[in-house]
Amino acid sequence: MNKVQAEKLKNKPTWRNILKAVVFCTVLLVASGLFFYIAANYNGTNIFIPEDGVVLGLRMVPILLIAGLYGYLVSSIVFSIAFIISLIFKMEYSYTMIIYMASMACFSLCAQFRMLATKLKSFIMCTVTILAILFNEYLCYVVVDGLSSSEFYFKEISFFNYKVIFSVYFVGIILYLYFKYSKDEYKSPFPISYLYTESYAKDLKLNKKHKQTKISAKITTIIILLLFVLGVSVAFFMMVLFSDMKKIFVNYSLATTPSYGGYHEYIQQDAINNIRKMEYVADDTMLAFDLKMIILMVNVGIPIAGIATFYTKMTICAPVGTMSDFMEHYATATDEDKILYGHNIEDIEVKTHDELQVLYEAINETVYAVEAYIQRIEEKQRLEVDLEIAKKASVAKSSFLSNMSHEIRTPINAILGMNEMILRESEEENTREYAVNIKSAGSSLLSLVNDILDFSKIEAGKMEILPVQYNLGSLINDLVNMVSSRAKEKGLELIVEVDKEIPANLVGDEIRLKQVVTNLLTNSVKYTEKGKVILSVSYDIVDEENIKLRFEVADTGMGIKNEDLRKLFSPFERIDETRNRTIEGTGLGMSIVKKTLEMMDSSLVVDSKYGFGSIFTFGVNQKVVSWNPIGDFKEMYREYIDSVERYHESFTAPEAEILVVDDTEMNLTVIKNLLKRTQIKITTLNSGRETIDLVTKKRFDVIFLDHRMPNMDGIETYEVMKVLPNNKNKDVPVIALTANAVSGAREEYMKHGFTDYLSKPINSIQLENMLLHYLPPEKIQSVSISNGKDDYEPQSMADIAGDSLLTRLKDVDLKAGINNCGDVDTYTQVVKDFYISIDGKADAIEGFLKEKDLRNYTVLVHALKSSARLIGALDLSKMAEELEELGNKGDYIAIQEKNDVMIAKYLSYKDSLAAIDDSGVDKQPISKDEVENAFKDIKELVEAYDYDTADSIMNMLEGYNIPDDIKEKYMEVKKLMVDVNRDKLLEIL
Repeated sequence: MNKVQAEKLKNKPTWRNILKAVVFCTVLLVASGLFFYIAANYNGTNIFIPEDGVVLGLRMVPILLIAGLYGYLVSSIVFSIAFIISLIFKMEYSYTMIIYMASMACFSLCAQFRMLATKLKSFIMCTVTILAILFNEYLCYVVVDGLSSSEFYFKEISFFNYKVIFSVYFVGIILYLYFKYSKDEYKSPFPISYLYTESYAKDLKLNKKHKQTKISAKITTIIILLLFVLGVSVAFFMMVLFSDMKKIFVNYSLATTPSYGGYHEYIQQDAINNIRKMEYVADDTMLAFDLKMIILMVNVGIPIAGIATFYTKMTICAPVGTMSDFMEHYATATDEDKILYGHNIEDIEVKTHDELQVLYEAINETVYAVEAYIQRIEEKQRLEVDLEIAKKASVAKSSFLSNMSHEIRTPINAILGMNEMILRESEEENTREYAVNIKSAGSSLLSLVNDILDFSKIEAGKMEILPVQYNLGSLINDLVNMVSSRAKEKGLELIVEVDKEIPANLVGDEIRLKQVVTNLLTNSVKYTEKGKVILSVSYDIVDEENIKLRFEVADTGMGIKNEDLRKLFSPFERIDETRNRTIEGTGLGMSIVKKTLEMMDSSLVVDSKYGFGSIFTFGVNQKVVSWNPIGDFKEMYREYIDSVERYHESFTAPEAEILVVDDTEMNLTVIKNLLKRTQIKITTLNSGRETIDLVTKKRFDVIFLDHRMPNMDGIETYEVMKVLPNNKNKDVPVIALTANAVSGAREEYMKHGFTDYLSKPINSIQLENMLLHYLPPEKIQSVSISNGKDDYEPQSMADIAGDSLLTRLKDVDLKAGINNCGDVDTYTQVVKDFYISIDGKADAIEGFLKEKDLRNYTVLVHALKSSARLIGALDLSKMAEELEELGNKGDYIAIQEKNDVMIAKYLSYKDSLAAIDDSGVDKQPISKDEVENAFKDIKELVEAYDYDTADSIMNMLEGYNIPDDIKEKYMEVKKLMVDVNRDKLLEIL
């Protein structure tokens, strides 16, 4: 059903509406008929003499019902008709109609102002009506008739008044009960009774329309005063017109009296002379005449005033009042509310076709003009805010990317760091092949992460192409590693066809090439259900130094419709959405490919047949480093796996000593493992404050300082170190150690005075090369390699022993934890450290949250995320990661809601990891004095910041059964050693 049909159905008369109309007309016609009959027959002397046996006072009932049910408009019209009837049938007594007019006016006005809603107001209304009737009766039958020597006397009125009082109160009670207790549907036929319904009370629009305005009251008052002034003026004008009236009487006498001559003519002439000699005398008769004239004017004027009032109220006052209310609210509203409230102007209907409508249309246009002006001002303010935001955009983006880079690269650091240990220590061929693939995929992942960060940081069109020398075979190798596993999972054949004559070493943007081809290969695998994906690499010679390197990716997938080809490169738009709705993707890949190739002066050519497959081709100019051919790629790939260089330290430096400061134990573990064959002495700390204390007491050869740490970060720590008076390491190289790898980070650290910058994940070769550069030459010893082996025996990744404590751990992924730590022994120690630090770390996290210190809270939760992931507590790590994200956003309320659940999960590991506490296992006994002596040695080492040796003593004590009377102190020392809490350690020791 459309809107027009609904409107017609709404306006279609129903049987209820027809019944209401019938009741309305019937009651009005009956009551009006009775009133007209009364006006024609019962005025003057007949009003008191019951010639027909009718109960005289009850003649007021139909008059009062009309007034009480229909209001002053209908009453005014009915009374006007009745007054005309009285002029026709009882002209000499028509002035007495003011009695009925007074009763109708009182009843209609009081009822319209809802005085029948309560008993008290109903009583007051009836009483006022009776007084009005009595006053006008007295005026007509006592004052006026008394002045004119009428035969009426006030005592003759008394019997009639008793009936009037009864009639008024009777009708008042009937109307009160009807308005108060009848249902709304029974009240709706009559205009006044509808005012007493709930639906009328809820109809605000109708209420406003019927509201008595000041203009309406003024117009009514002016009309009534004007009529009264006219009536009084007529009395005075009688003196002015008296001479004309005498002429009228003389002329009338001459024209109407027949001429009989003689005596009769003398009499007629004498009467005419007497008329001519008459003078105006203001006696009782004349006063009675004037009063009757005023009363007759009122009988005519009051109904006219009522009708005029209703007309002016509905056509002038109601529109003006509505517009006035609107403008009052609109003028005082706020700018925001003006826009919302301004649309209410459409709800006002003004169709008077005069100046009022012109005024309404002007207000309407003004409102929308003001709305447009406000919107322009707000838009200007928004532009100013956007401009201010734009000025700060670079700083904000750098801050965001710094955090994002840190969070993405930290887990990659763990993966590549531990994988590096596998490559160094594993002798199994399959394991090494897997590790090589992990390293290749991880490196590609890092490149993609860097690429995403660049795209996030740099606006469209500002990304630079950075040509570097690269090995084409290695690039293709990485591409195959990236997609081969996914193709294998879908049962697709991945075919690689490489021209054997392509030069192996080229210069170009290797990362961008990888990104483009990876996107193409990934899409082909995603949209191919069966068959194969073919990667073809060929070339054309451009000149003596350059080639056109061509890549072609073909698949046997679903293909692309011709009409969808134009959507292929549209950001966030996916083709054939209905068919591909189950395939993951944002629709950004091909858009990135297009933009990247454009920056490399190339373009993508697409040849696709829907239902059969697609072919994607592009070519890029690359500079040739050497024309040595790549050869057989498949054979080269196998040789690459077999020829991966076994790790050997590039140097040893047993006399060198470095300081590594990082708040995450996992990172410290990775660095110590990566450098353990170099025999460098490594001191580790967890905070900037400890660093400041230590550098005044001990000199190191190189200092690695992490950026993000609680309380005092790396930059703040280094700034203090530079001005520290007794700093023994002022000329020592200080290297920034961080996961903030976005463009510009190196310059930022160099600006603060750092010697160099080392990005996480840490590359072992880069780390050793950096140390070779910065360590004192006299402390570096070279290492000879014999057949790729030396006397270092790597620890095994063998299966866990059946009686190991690790088998009794709960709620951890042992395999993931051991892979993260590199070996079983390291994992066991890490779990012990995690277990011991639970209470302290949980208290610290809750403490920072209670103090609303979100900066340090976020740092601790970040550390918990990493350490939990390290031991395989993956659920806890995810909880901590979510809270870390909330901390970076500053969402204190959301943190409060989720922190308790995370802390409860954290504390539950006291039970889950309880098996790692081997204090109950049978061990060799040790005396209390021996433990105390060990504590003294530990204290001296802690004072000298030699935590590694102190840790070795604690590890030695773990092999003994600690006496009960010192066990509590031992556990506290062990916990503080894990937390690296130097101050409390020295206090308790």
